[in-house]
Amino acid sequence: MAVDGTELDFWIGSWAAHWGDAGHGTNRISRILADRVVFEEFEGAGWQDRLVGRSYSVYDPGRRLWRQTWVDDHGSYLDFVGGQVDGCFSFHRRAPESGPGAEQRMVFRDIAADTFRWTWEASDDGGATWTVNWEIAYRRA
Repeated sequence: MAVDGTELDFWIGSWAAHWGDAGHGTNRISRILADRVVFEEFEGAGWQDRLVGRSYSVYDPGRRLWRQTWVDDHGSYLDFVGGQVDGCFSFHRRAPESGPGAEQRMVFRDIAADTFRWTWEASDDGGATWTVNWEIAYRRA
């Protein structure tokens, strides 16, 4: 799969999200700013706290990559670069605040017309090995 700016088209729309025994939320994805920005509105609950977050994803055709900025009501600010991982689209970042060699990524997996699986993964060895810390099953609302 080449990175060409269409990787997030599947994500546009409204989604119901479920994880673990009680985790649930919604995610509304739209194109804004002359359709050049993919805007995410996430709201979830069911683990320690409620989480409300927003992301802005922009494709840079000159460099053939995506960039995403995530912010939330817990005070998080995360910046990502998008690309391919194991044949799936992923946003990835170095995470120096978590230690030397720490990296984080979110991977969109098993994408179908009305479902997909999203994983939040972490590595403490520079990306040699990954641990899934959070997995969300999405169904189109």
